[in-house]
Order: sequence, then C-alpha cells, then structure tokens
Amino acid sequence: MPQLLKRLAFQVGSVPNERTTTFTSISNDGHYISLRPLVNLNTTSEEEFPFEWVFAGLNSDVKLVPISEGVVEQDFNFWLDTNRYLNLPNTHRGEVQTTWTQWDSGSVAENGEVFPNGSASPGVPFFELWHPLDPNRVEQVLLNDPLTTAEASKARSIVFRVRSGQGYDGLVIVTGRWAQGFLSKENDATVDGLNFLRTVELEDGSREAIILYGSDAEKFPQEYLGYEAGGHVEVHGLEWDVIESN
Repeated sequence: MPQLLKRLAFQVGSVPNERTTTFTSISNDGHYISLRPLVNLNTTSEEEFPFEWVFAGLNSDVKLVPISEGVVEQDFNFWLDTNRYLNLPNTHRGEVQTTWTQWDSGSVAENGEVFPNGSASPGVPFFELWHPLDPNRVEQVLLNDPLTTAEASKARSIVFRVRSGQGYDGLVIVTGRWAQGFLSKENDATVDGLNFLRTVELEDGSREAIILYGSDAEKFPQEYLGYEAGGHVEVHGLEWDVIESN
C-alpha cells in the first residue's frame, strides 16, 4: 500500500529532538523519497541549504527482510543521497541498515547505525519515530483506526522518473493528495544542482506548493491526473516517464 510517513522524533545520543518537518513517501511498488526541511534556520550553512537531509530510491535500492510479527529489517542503498551528492565530510557512505518495529499506537520505531568516519570506525546509533498520515487528507491527520487505514491503502500511487540521457536524475512520488520529488543535475555536486518538491492537492482540485526549491523546480510534473504506467510527460523541456500508476 502507498504510505505517507511523518517523523515525530529523531535521536542521536541521549536527547531526542525534531528540527524538521520530515515526510517520507512510499509508493505502492516500494519506490521512496524522504524530504527533511528544517523548520528554523540557525546557521549560514542552513540558510544556504535548508534541509537536514534528502534521500530517495527505487524499490530495487532497498532490501526488506521480515524478522518477526511487526518487525522488519530494511537496508537502503540510496539513489539520491544529498550528503553524498554534496560530498559533505563526516557523513555515512554506502548501505544503511535499519530495523523497523510497529508499535500498538500505530507509530513505527526505526533503529539503525551510521558510520560517518568509515566502516572501520565506531558507528553512531540513531532512532527515529514515525507515524503514518492519511494521504487522502489535506490536513496532517494521523492514521489510527482500521477503517481509515483501509481507505488510505487505496490511495492513488503514481511515480515519475526522469528519462535518462538528459543530464538530470529525478523522481516524483504521488501518494493520495501528496506529492514529493527531487531533481538533481548530474555531475554538479553543489546546492545549485538540487531541486525539491512537496505539494498537496486541495479540496477544490488545485495544488498548494509547500516546498518548491531550486532553480529548475519548474521542471517538476505537478499535474497527476490521467497518467498510466508506461506513459510520459514533458515539463519545460524535461522528459519524465511514468513508471508506476495505481
């Protein structure tokens, strides 16, 4: 089923915190993007790049292994990783191994470990707490009851991917009313090469752009009706293929 997860808390070390409005979109087929914009900008570097992190991938970039009832291991090899794209020092490289545990409340606890100084150095444990949102609602409504969750499982799920050979990588994932996407220039490695999208469809059918970041953000598809898998769309000269439509 398509999912829209909101992060409620993030912890590295002894004190939990949450400085972002982090949403992770997961399509019905398992493609994903996690967009993590900062709420307040406290430093010059945060003003230059107002995101904690952004990563995204296809379903081929993640391995899922069920461990027990309500517990699953997910190991990620990100297609886009802004830390890697920007070549930031002291940040993890390679596969990220995580364990996800379903709580009775409906929240999901993620535990993992990263190795910012390389695999030969001690790892840094982290904890993230997530809760699914109803992707069919404009408001940020937590999913708690079985009936609403069943309806949310039927939400539309559409994925656009930039056609290769155009000098860009890009992915847009639509889950219900919500869309998130990234677009990056190949071989750029600066914040100028990064673009991000978060929109929501309002009750009147129009779309509100919550995040439209980057000099090429106008190249994102922002109309999502009538597309079938195998189709394509051109937006300001950039070709996108529809790789999923449910």
